[in-house]
Amino acid sequence: MDGRMIRKWCLAWCLIPAVVGCRTTEKSPWDAPGGTNSGVMPSVSAKKPLWSGSSSNLPVEIATEAPRKGPPQPSTLIAIADLQLERALDEKSQVPNRQELLDTARQGYQKALQQNPKNGPAMLGLARFYTRVSDREKAVEMYKKYLTMVPNDKAVAHEVAVAHAQWKDWTGAISWCEFAMKLDPENLTTRKTMAFCYARSGNWEKGLEIMLQVLPEAQARYLMARVMEHQNEFARSRDQLELALKADPNYTEAREFLVELDQVVSGTIPDQNALRQASFTEPATPQQFQQPLPIQQSQQQPQPLQQPSP
Repeated sequence: MDGRMIRKWCLAWCLIPAVVGCRTTEKSPWDAPGGTNSGVMPSVSAKKPLWSGSSSNLPVEIATEAPRKGPPQPSTLIAIADLQLERALDEKSQVPNRQELLDTARQGYQKALQQNPKNGPAMLGLARFYTRVSDREKAVEMYKKYLTMVPNDKAVAHEVAVAHAQWKDWTGAISWCEFAMKLDPENLTTRKTMAFCYARSGNWEKGLEIMLQVLPEAQARYLMARVMEHQNEFARSRDQLELALKADPNYTEAREFLVELDQVVSGTIPDQNALRQASFTEPATPQQFQQPLPIQQSQQQPQPLQQPSP
């Protein structure tokens, strides 16, 4: 009996360290310092690796983006088409495949519109392409589509007016200038374009009236004299030059042009076109509108253009 009691006491004393050790290793997160009193699980500032040892020698997986599949993005198509159109329109460089570049640029804009029919830059690119090849109907159609989406773009409205001026459609150019003036009534560039267009249409009084609003009198009358000379109105041109010199006797350009004009009238200079500089007889034009190229794909005459709606 005593032996059995001794063995029980020994067994109990052996189990005490094991029980204490189990409780020590089974602490929960709330058993951490400050956890029991607050009752909130402590936050973790950084995750430690689940394996032992240093993590510096572990392989690192680099995330790589898979190459994009499918057709090019519209922005890419438009950027390439813009470069092709600019190169094709560069008259100073020898471009053997000019027509091919123009066609490729047009196709680029059209592909961009196929992906996004409301892409404004693609519409403008096509409008400028059609303007350049003198396809007025399609050019105005694309301009109107763009302005339907962006009705307050005064720069594009003025651009359409200049395009009409390049086509010698003075009535259409004046209408688009009026439209642009509604968007920006104080725009001096648009007013000057409108003055040129009125003068070229034969309404010199209206043209001079507007020109005097944006330029000094001597310069305004000098430019009007240039337009009149271009229209073979030599007497009227001379009158404007004399009035320009009356307003500013030191205006050298008016004085020199008056001498040249008298030489033309007297026959000293047989070629009248020697005096006719486009910069004085036409509105200032962007590079993409200069020297229109012939249309090879179509020889149909464009239909009359509608006036822009406010």
